[in-house]
Amino acid sequence: MHKQIKPGMPLEIVFEKEFNQPNAHYMKAVVYDCDKSNITISQTSPALGKNFLKRRVMATFLAQKEQRVLRFGFPAQLMDLISDYEISSENMVEALRLKKLAEQEPVDFRMYYRVQPPSETNLRLFLQEEKVSLLDISIGGAKFSYPKSHIFQPNEKVSFKLIIADAVFSVDAVVRNVRDALFNAANRNIQYVSVEFRIEDKKIEASLGQAILDIERNLLCRGRI
Repeated sequence: MHKQIKPGMPLEIVFEKEFNQPNAHYMKAVVYDCDKSNITISQTSPALGKNFLKRRVMATFLAQKEQRVLRFGFPAQLMDLISDYEISSENMVEALRLKKLAEQEPVDFRMYYRVQPPSETNLRLFLQEEKVSLLDISIGGAKFSYPKSHIFQPNEKVSFKLIIADAVFSVDAVVRNVRDALFNAANRNIQYVSVEFRIEDKKIEASLGQAILDIERNLLCRGRI
């Protein structure tokens, strides 16, 4: 059963050609109106001008399925920029019209470009005052190892402290996947956890994005990627 697009639903838009790219632009918007193939959304943040029309994008959103919150997405094309869209009497706003190119399907929240931070990185993630061992991180989420003494459950809400250089941010997340270490692993008392970040603060998002780019540049200079 396909999840329905409804007015008022938050969307996240990314250019189709920028999937898994370090320069990807992730833009937030809200659905104003929709029918079978056309969707009118708010002007994105950051805003898009007419020069972006006809570009293909992926629009994603969160919806509940079988008692789990999952991310769904669908390909679309930017068709029109409306300068005077009426959302209520005497309230005109700028809006974008999307042409839906296919039905929505579940998508991987890890579609964001991610890096494997080196041990000496100034980007750290803490859970309950204890530093987690980051395996990779992106604007969308992170994967880390953690002792089995702490039990994680899929769909569980978790709060972290994200430290970037000297800045400390509070970041909420949702557990998406938990996997035990392999039977023949050197340390079987750890587990591998994937979480999806719920970042609403633009300052945090910008700081994390810049830190990820800095790590990538550093690894490139050292010939490690």
